[in-house]
Amino acid sequence: MNQLLFAGSLAWLFSSPAFATPTDAYTQRDVMQCGGVEVVLVSSCRSVTVDGAQTHVIPVCSDQTINIGGKVLRRDISKVLQLTSDGAKTKMLSNVVVAMDCVEGTQGSLVSIGGYGGCGACAEWHGYYSTAGRLEQYSFDNNQRSFGSKGSREELIKAYGVTKRQLMSESPVVKRIVYGQP
Repeated sequence: MNQLLFAGSLAWLFSSPAFATPTDAYTQRDVMQCGGVEVVLVSSCRSVTVDGAQTHVIPVCSDQTINIGGKVLRRDISKVLQLTSDGAKTKMLSNVVVAMDCVEGTQGSLVSIGGYGGCGACAEWHGYYSTAGRLEQYSFDNNQRSFGSKGSREELIKAYGVTKRQLMSESPVVKRIVYGQP
């Protein structure tokens, strides 16, 4: 009898609003091909918006994964607590992916991922992944400082046979991420 009562209590607890998935939650998949490999951005978001008075005016997403050739990757991005248009305080990513691109070189292809923090002084995240799903180089910076990097652009140019221009600008086939498409 005690086990039944305990199980019923757990069921009620996890169905309560504190643990329930918001009714406006959705999962969005954005897909592209790069060097013969499928690249999928999976975003867990809500259809509410950030209140205009908040710092990070970006889509309300709690998680994002980048799947390259079946390998699931996550960027190291912090979360912020923001007021949303439904009046709730929501914990969300401080930076969301806004573009995916494929940089094709003479010795291989790179997946380019661009992220945005939603404010003029917020850091932008930009990373290059191999088609095997290895993070080759990234920067997380704003106009004032750089928060970290792995590798260098010169190393990418040498290893993949890409040009500095390819790394500095988007290709004509860049995939812009538009949120709110459940």
